[in-house]
Formats: sequence, structure tokens, C-alpha cells
Amino acid sequence: MAKKLKEQIDYGNTPERMDPSLVRKLASPDNLYAQNPAMKKGPADVQRLVSQRFQKVADKLRQVTGIQDLSSQQVQGMVYNEMMMKLPNIMRIEAAHKDELIQLAIDASLEEGQVPEGWYQIEGHLGEQPRTDDFRYQPEEPEEDDEEEDDEKIEIPSFNVEDLTDEEELELEKHKRNIINAIIQGAAKKGHYIFQKPDVKARLDAIDPSLYRDYLGIMAINDFMYFTMEQMIEMMSQTGQGVAGKVSLDDADDEGEEGGGEEGGEEQPDTKIIAEGLIFPILCHEIIKGLEEAKGRHGHSKNPDIRDKVRGAVDVLSNEPMQLRIGPEIVEKIRFALPDSMFDESNKGLINWFHILLYQVPAQEFLEIIGNAISEDTSKVKKATARFEEIMKEAQDMKGEFEDYKEEEGIDSEDEDDGLDDFFGSLGISRPK
Repeated sequence: MAKKLKEQIDYGNTPERMDPSLVRKLASPDNLYAQNPAMKKGPADVQRLVSQRFQKVADKLRQVTGIQDLSSQQVQGMVYNEMMMKLPNIMRIEAAHKDELIQLAIDASLEEGQVPEGWYQIEGHLGEQPRTDDFRYQPEEPEEDDEEEDDEKIEIPSFNVEDLTDEEELELEKHKRNIINAIIQGAAKKGHYIFQKPDVKARLDAIDPSLYRDYLGIMAINDFMYFTMEQMIEMMSQTGQGVAGKVSLDDADDEGEEGGGEEGGEEQPDTKIIAEGLIFPILCHEIIKGLEEAKGRHGHSKNPDIRDKVRGAVDVLSNEPMQLRIGPEIVEKIRFALPDSMFDESNKGLINWFHILLYQVPAQEFLEIIGNAISEDTSKVKKATARFEEIMKEAQDMKGEFEDYKEEEGIDSEDEDDGLDDFFGSLGISRPK
């Protein structure tokens, strides 16, 4: 078995190694993603994606520290202690520039996500450890009626099966949600390093040049820990201890209220993102995560019963470490499978409309598309690209309709006005006034 594990985990030229207990988890057929239909080779795909991510994380830490071999636990502990000692000084500097840094985090995150400024309200909090008493730590227990069904492993049907039982549909929706959560975490990971963007770095340097260097060290060792200190990461994900960031969506639709509240006579967006971060890079991460989660809601089942069961089973803190490990690689594979024209300047912001439509694809097809996008088989990646092109064209139409409406001064038909309210309301954003 040990020999097989060595064959599956590819470290390339990286001298560092992942925590042995994490390696065992990645090889297990019971890990979070091993049975996901998008992972067509099961644990082998999980190991491939996570080990590719680990190589990049280890490379980053070596570049930051100048230490060419971080494989010794003693060296890792020394680096960790050295970086963590910088935290009080960072927080002292940030405390004197809190409002400026919060606004910079919001502006930089919106720019990174190419999200129009008026889509969401964003409230940022910097410099405090977030409360964790409202986290869902473990999957909710199934109702008694479901327990007998859960005793037998549900076979995921092949993608050409049209009629699904409720149990099969629930299982597929869980798998779909796990992939969407990985995409959310993978996209949000960019927030941890948003301070490296030249315009953001310039603003930070004006406050204190030490911030850039210290952020770089802390975030690089933080990433590395997720692969090398499994016991500590597991404890954090089960207790909330040491969690340094948090985001929540305050959505009127979820509360059963009417959206678009007013503040000072001005209509506000329907969705409010409340992000908390102990330090600036973590706040950026949480804001981007909130922006991505707002889009991720379009992946929920239209059946409210299934939607609630999926949330209860999947949206838990204990799943986040694996999503942070595998998510950046899934996001990168999807990016490489996207049509080149997605990145044209004329299509700036289109990725948001694309994600909304992609997440609305039914679970079976969605998992097949992602499975093709992350495959090592170039013919399957081409299939994903062809499907992405179709979704992209639809996204361009949707974005065009939105922008045309913004330019209109008024609408003659009240029915049309109501229809557009429904359309924009379904996106979790206020239609432009």
C-alpha cells in the first residue's frame, strides 16, 4: 500500500513532503472528493490535484524564506515561529489605518473579481478575531427516515440517466455543491496575495513598507501549514480555534423579506456581504469569498427541501481545509479550459455572468463538465472548452441585457419592469436605477 501511495503522490522536484496523515486521507476512497463524479479517477485525481497545489505552495515558501529545503520539521517550526512573531506589529500598524485598509480591501477585491460596484453591499471588519459560535462544524444528522437509506451506499447513476430518485438527486447535489465550494475557496485564495498587485502594494508601502514583506511571510507559511500540520488544521476545523477570518451573506430572500432596503433614501443592493479578517490579506480573502458565495447560490437545487439538506450536509467548517487544498487547482484547470476570448478586455466582468450560468447547469451535467475540465486527457478538456463557449455566449447576452438596461432612462411597460425586477432579483443584486 505504501508503494502505491508513493506512485500516486507526485512531488516533482519538491524536497518537502506533506503530512503522512494527510497523504493517507488523500488516498482514501472515503475522502471528501474521492467519490465525486467529477473526479473520474477517484482518489488518484484528488492526489494529483492536491500534490500539484502543494508543489506551488512549497515553491512559494522557499522563494519567500530563501531556504531551499524546508523538509525538516525543525526548520518548518522555526519559520512558523519567526513569521507569527510579526503578527503583533502588523496589527499595530493596521489599527492606525483601519478605515483606509478596509476600503482598500473592498476596492481591490471588487477589482480582482471584476464585480460591478453596485451589485452588493460590503461591510468589512479588520483587526479582530471573528466569533465562531455560529459556525456549522459537522454535517447535520439525517432525519430518521433517511438513516436506513444512508446505510446502503447510493450508486451515482451514469450521466445519461434521465429519471433520478430523490436519493440520487440529493447525492448528486451534494457532489455539485462540494465542487462549487472548492471553486469558491480556490477563487478566494487569490485574496490572500492581493497585496502583491502593484497598485495595492503602492498604497500599503505608503502606510508602512514592512507590511508587504510581513504579509508575504505569514501567508506563505499559512498555506504551507495546510499540507504539513494536519493535526493542527483538523483541530481548527473542528473547534474554530485559531480561525482568523469569516464571511456571511445577509440576504433578504433568505430571511423571507422583501429585498432592496433603503438607507438614507438610497436603494441598497439586495445582498450584504459581511467580512471579517484579523489582518488585511485575510480580510481580502473573506470579501472575495463572499463575492464568490453570492454567485454560488445559483448552484442550489430549486427544490427547497433538497437545498436545505445539501447545505446542512456540505457547508461545514470541517470541509474547508480540503477545499482550500484542492480548490485553487480546480480553478486553475477551469481557467485553462476557458475560451481565450474570455480574457479579452471587452469581456471584463463577463466571468461573473459565466459563473452564474455555469452553476445553474443541472448537477449531472455540471459534474461532467468539471470532470472534463480537470482531466489530463486533452480531448476531454476540449469538450469542456466547447461547452464553456456555449455558456460564455449566453453570458454575453445576459451581460449585454444588463448593460443596455443601465443605459435606458425609463421603461414604458410596467410588466416589463416587473420582469426585469425578477431577473435581477434572481441574481441577488438590485437592478440599476
